[in-house]
Amino acid sequence: MIKPIKLLIFGMLISLTVSCQNKPQNRMLEDYTKLPEFKWVENLNCPTGYPIAVYRGGLEGNGFVSLSDRFSTGIRGWGSSGNGTSNGIKPLPSRINCIWVSYAENYTYSIDSDIDYQRMVQLFKEEYPDSNRKFGKKQTTFDTVLVGFAPGGVVVIWAMGAGRTVEVGRYKGEKYTVPQAEIDKLDNHERLLFDATDRKNIMLNTKVIPLEVREAHAGKPIPFGLWDTYRTRYSWRPTFVLRTEGEVVATYYDMFNGEAEEIFAEGLIENKFEKRAIPKRVNFGWRDKEGQGYGGRIIFDEQEILNAFEEIYKDDIEGASELQFSINYANDYVAVLLKQREKEIRLPKTKVKVYHSSKLTLKK
Repeated sequence: MIKPIKLLIFGMLISLTVSCQNKPQNRMLEDYTKLPEFKWVENLNCPTGYPIAVYRGGLEGNGFVSLSDRFSTGIRGWGSSGNGTSNGIKPLPSRINCIWVSYAENYTYSIDSDIDYQRMVQLFKEEYPDSNRKFGKKQTTFDTVLVGFAPGGVVVIWAMGAGRTVEVGRYKGEKYTVPQAEIDKLDNHERLLFDATDRKNIMLNTKVIPLEVREAHAGKPIPFGLWDTYRTRYSWRPTFVLRTEGEVVATYYDMFNGEAEEIFAEGLIENKFEKRAIPKRVNFGWRDKEGQGYGGRIIFDEQEILNAFEEIYKDDIEGASELQFSINYANDYVAVLLKQREKEIRLPKTKVKVYHSSKLTLKK
């Protein structure tokens, strides 16, 4: 039998232990209410040809942003923006918790994962150069949290703003089966997510998957792991060779990993080597000595440029290379090659379009 004095001491120890355990938690909750707030909106994305729909869940933190009942065709490509519904000033998310349908795989996935909150806050706090520079404004900030879903349960989150998209982190969901009893309780609209005929119709809809994309994918397995391969970074920079007098005024890059970068003004002058993913598209503008403006749109052949980077860096993964754009005397064609010291690889399959422009449009 425990004596009363021992009971009292035991009770005091229990109380002290609980109190000590609660203090850090309470302090965390107190700090949690003081999280910085930013004006941002959520967007969904997926690769072209691999549409998805979110069934339940969203972005969590000191608040909740729903992704439920949202569909993405991915028709504009991996890393492109979609439509948001909750634009406003609020804390950034620290977790993603949702269930989504991958139509091409005919699977449902679930994810419940912390996301890199500190990196996201850092990105949203930092200003970067604004190419519009209206009313003397030289800096801008990110304003979108973009969530991308790729085959295999891959989830990538980006910070997006005018002229720039930067990856926050890559996460992984797991296959998940929604209980039939739960499906039976859904309304007719929600139940379509789990209807085999509707899923097939989605995959055959040319407004969701263009016919040329469906034909290109026909008979081929889903390239699981491809979107992770896209995330490989190399140290490179663009260089421009103009055969006549003139200057390049701005460039815009879409990368295969979903990131995007606009370089102009001081950035073009400094032209630093940076760790970047491989570019998918490049838009750039230049003017000749008379001031005539030109625009160039470059679309790389995926396999050709991926192979070129692999070959250039196979002996020196930490080396630096230049992606060189050579403009001819007539200002109507651009040749592209990748070079690293004495090694040069031409990219003849690159699609090139050059046009006269009085006002250059450099964004996608």
